[in-house]
Amino acid sequence: MKRTLLLFSLSLIFSTVSAQVVLNQVDDFEDGTTKNWSDPSGTGTENISNNGPGGDGDNYLRDYTNGNGAGSGSKLIIRNNGNQWSGNFIAEGVQSITLNVRALTNTINVRLSINGSGGKFSTTNAVTVAPADEWVLAEFPITPSDWTAVSDGIDGGAAGTDINATLTNVTQFRILSNPVPSWIGEAIDAEMHLDNITASGSLSVNDFTKQDVEFSISPNPAKSKLNIVMPSGSEEMNLEVFDVLGKRVHKGTITQLSSSVNVSNWKSGVYLVKVSDGKTTQTKRFIKQ
Repeated sequence: MKRTLLLFSLSLIFSTVSAQVVLNQVDDFEDGTTKNWSDPSGTGTENISNNGPGGDGDNYLRDYTNGNGAGSGSKLIIRNNGNQWSGNFIAEGVQSITLNVRALTNTINVRLSINGSGGKFSTTNAVTVAPADEWVLAEFPITPSDWTAVSDGIDGGAAGTDINATLTNVTQFRILSNPVPSWIGEAIDAEMHLDNITASGSLSVNDFTKQDVEFSISPNPAKSKLNIVMPSGSEEMNLEVFDVLGKRVHKGTITQLSSSVNVSNWKSGVYLVKVSDGKTTQTKRFIKQ
């Protein structure tokens, strides 16, 4: 009898350790734990038992920074230390990750970042969440074309080289805030609340439609003027431009199908042009000569 119980216990331990990502899995934090999510920057994550997206009695995960400039605990980022977000996302049919997110104190730019056999990658497009009491439903398509190779310059050397190899063998999964694709969260004084992190099998119809309609920029490279052309039928959009260090150099609103930005005083280099309607975001690379 004791041997039977021992074997049963060992089988449970093994199945828990070897568990990997499966389609439609959800981290809803209703068990009162952090589901193996932790903050590698130095601050802790905690399970909050009330005021999630479902209201009273709905648990969620809280991550926060301490506001210490660029020191320990200043970066907004969490990573999963378990196995439920590792493995072969392609074979399991996972095409997108959805989650509920809320920001406090400052606006955050939420991204996913992964490491695996092909190196480190971060989602090209972020979901921008302004500080408010309301929860936002964020959806990240994770097909190979939705990622940008990144390197942290600290613990991993060169940027990723093969997104397909990484998606078939993910070894670490992160959720972070950064204006640009990154392996590291930005240094910011903010809180990020998360719930219902879900491995989904398809994108919403609206997202499929919006992926086929992109804005364009010209000329690229440019010396004095950056022209931005929006698709027909576009509503008012928010425009932000960031340098390679993640510093925002321009912020404005696009209310016409065609608009221009004077870049003559910008330093030569690479910039990221981000256009967002508060729900979806598109980012393009721009070179200032």
